[in-house]
Amino acid sequence: MPVNPQVRALLDEFEKQGLPPFDQMSVTQARVVALGFRDLQGEPENLGEVRDILVPGPAGALPVRLYHPAPGQALPLVVYFHGGGWVIGDLEIVDKPCRALANASHCVVASVNYRLSPETKFPGPAEDCYAATKWLAEHAHAIGANGRFVAVAGDSAGGNLAAAVALMARDRGGPALSYQVLIYPVTAPAAGTQSSSYQENADGYLLTKGSMEWFWDHYLASPADAKNPYASPLHAPDLSRLPPAMVITAEFDPLRDEGLAYAKRLQEAGVSVNASHYTGLIHGFFWLAGALDAGKDLTLAIGNELRKQTAA
Repeated sequence: MPVNPQVRALLDEFEKQGLPPFDQMSVTQARVVALGFRDLQGEPENLGEVRDILVPGPAGALPVRLYHPAPGQALPLVVYFHGGGWVIGDLEIVDKPCRALANASHCVVASVNYRLSPETKFPGPAEDCYAATKWLAEHAHAIGANGRFVAVAGDSAGGNLAAAVALMARDRGGPALSYQVLIYPVTAPAAGTQSSSYQENADGYLLTKGSMEWFWDHYLASPADAKNPYASPLHAPDLSRLPPAMVITAEFDPLRDEGLAYAKRLQEAGVSVNASHYTGLIHGFFWLAGALDAGKDLTLAIGNELRKQTAA
């Protein structure tokens, strides 16, 4: 399919602004530029309650923002990890998407501000996300959740972290996770990849091959870490006994093929998978609901899937 017309207009605007790829920026510049995504997210949705808490992490307290659509009701819990290549992103960038997701899913959404790379290399961010998930699951009642349904979710590098947390929870005996939502997840290293989507979508579609290599270089402490399943879930030898998954991919995304491959491997391991492929779309469209109708559609689709799962 051709590129979605709204996507084409957005890409043309980025080109007009002369926006360079992330691998041509410093880490500080990349983090500042990323804040601009908030202007493309539309107006923030009203929500019953939004509050910030601190939860214990492996190297100190971790900020978590709680989104509760119906305070006073004990609702299912979704622990969310933002994208940004493990290098950029924070609670503010995903504030509007998390508000919309909480309303759409009728779940408590807990957005985790894990430590970023290169200041904190792998496995630090993954361990932060696991520790936060474990604490939130164990203290679900205290945050207004019911604890009977706990899902992990994330976009891009956040999808990578959600998949890693699901593996960690299985390998470490808990917490018991009910579901995982992986939005165009990173599942394998960029270096040396032969995937068609990396070749076809290497440049010109917002996320570039060079940027992904840059992100991986900042995340990994050593090249050997690329083989660790908690960094590269697609390399896990065993994907059985993991929670059911919704795996979202986009046609014009360098990460498309590794997302599809992960969904296929989960299915082959006996995991129930809802694989949702979006034609004409680019990486990052979940963050762009103010500019792309597909961003709103994706939020509603995830919300509907979570409502279905929590009603089962």
